[in-house]
Amino acid sequence: MNSKRLLFFIGTLGSGGKERRLIELLAYLKKNTNYEMMVVLRRERIHYEKFFELGIPYKLLTKKYKKKDVRLPFKFLKITNEFKPNLIHTWGKMPAFVSLLAVILKSIPLVNSQITSAPPHLGKWSLNNSINKLNFIFSNVILSNSEAGLQAYKPPLNKSKVIFNGIDKERFKGLLPADQIKKSYFITTKYLVVMVASFSVGKNYSLFLDCAEHILEERDDITFACIGGGENLKKCRKRYYNNPYILFTGKINNVESLVNASDIGVLLSNKNIHGEGISNSITEYMALGKPVIANDSGGTNEIVMNGENGYLIKNESLEEIAELILELIDDPQKRNRMGKIGHKMIQESFTIDKMGKSFENIYDEIVNE
Repeated sequence: MNSKRLLFFIGTLGSGGKERRLIELLAYLKKNTNYEMMVVLRRERIHYEKFFELGIPYKLLTKKYKKKDVRLPFKFLKITNEFKPNLIHTWGKMPAFVSLLAVILKSIPLVNSQITSAPPHLGKWSLNNSINKLNFIFSNVILSNSEAGLQAYKPPLNKSKVIFNGIDKERFKGLLPADQIKKSYFITTKYLVVMVASFSVGKNYSLFLDCAEHILEERDDITFACIGGGENLKKCRKRYYNNPYILFTGKINNVESLVNASDIGVLLSNKNIHGEGISNSITEYMALGKPVIANDSGGTNEIVMNGENGYLIKNESLEEIAELILELIDDPQKRNRMGKIGHKMIQESFTIDKMGKSFENIYDEIVNE
């Protein structure tokens, strides 16, 4: 019997939540199935070396990136003519939209994983929302990584499912010792609080840094690390350049080691314009046994249980967040207890095998039909 042929389409494989999720899914499928797979990229930006290790072939739609290129659907159609997939799995709004010509003309089933967030406002008559609705019409299955995502985008419920992110335990093996990783970043304080997020409008680094300054007026035993890059990094770094207890790492490859050396993981989103799906940062904090402090944005309340594995912030006052950070810093027993509860949650509900098997079941069901 011929193996199933799956065609995956994503914009890039740069550093990001859905990109990492796809890499981990591909690794699972490569190990556990006999699917024949190909990946299509909008442009050649591949952050994850693991992708090359998998040996899965990939193609670019264009060598030069152009924001508005009307030829893309036809180029994608040509790839489907050559590869002859049994199923197309898209990751992102525009990959789904570009694939529609091939989906319609060749009657190829479409699995749509464009829902990775839970925005608080979607303009009912906006162009983006019109594209969303069109994508949903021609999708066989629409997947979200949170219940909040389905509530925000409102796809047809009869073809919508939630598959939680999976965490690859292999990523947390062989991490650098805490003292060694701290030394490499010139961290000399006893305690370390981290926020892993891009410097984008959807993340509220301003609130995190204001909390840091507020705490550092009274304490000099805590370092606050901002881990990530993005459009607002330069501006934030310039403002806090002279504070030795605030660290900006930019994009780094040893995120797990630095989080492992920390005491608390924080994620503050700008929930007026952005709602999280299930945040990779939060699941990574939990996988490494760190208590979480996060605001109640999108699907975060599906994974952060207030008072159990961390704190879920609702009113977002600077003083409240600072107080909770200090409470955990000064209570190692509570930190450890919350960290263990979070770690157990990841072990039970957010494994690669569980995520991969859920995708595999959907592929088999659609192709067999």
